[in-house]
Amino acid sequence: MRKPRFEILLAASILICGALASLAGDPNDTLTGLPVHPGLNFAEKLDSPICGKKTQNNLYMAPFDFKLNTWPHLDDYLAWYKAKLIGFRYLHRSWDGRPQEMFYSGDGTKGVTLTGVTKSPSIYSVSYLSFSPGLTVREMESFSPTNLSCK
Repeated sequence: MRKPRFEILLAASILICGALASLAGDPNDTLTGLPVHPGLNFAEKLDSPICGKKTQNNLYMAPFDFKLNTWPHLDDYLAWYKAKLIGFRYLHRSWDGRPQEMFYSGDGTKGVTLTGVTKSPSIYSVSYLSFSPGLTVREMESFSPTNLSCK
């Protein structure tokens, strides 16, 4: 028996949409489940204790524009993450002349850090962090590259 054209077209459309969705990649970070800004490129997975807690980190690099010889603007990424990470605690820092925009979940088990370019309005990378157990508010506020123990 011959299938109607509509069913064949519908089946083909579903297969094509599924294939395109798998090529597009997951819009969320695999470690934290948090949304990933479009255009970021996964760089590497790092594990290093922070504040004496087990910490896993997925590092993403911002896309570099070779024509303009620049990175994207940090303010654009910051606005995007503020809109997506509703209910997260936000902290602004600067380490070694690099802006650090940090977001932490209420329970301190997840975080996102935007790292800027030194003396520039640009963004360099974004880190997705998982803490076990979660960071306390004091640890969130005291953590820095020179204070990994958060004391």
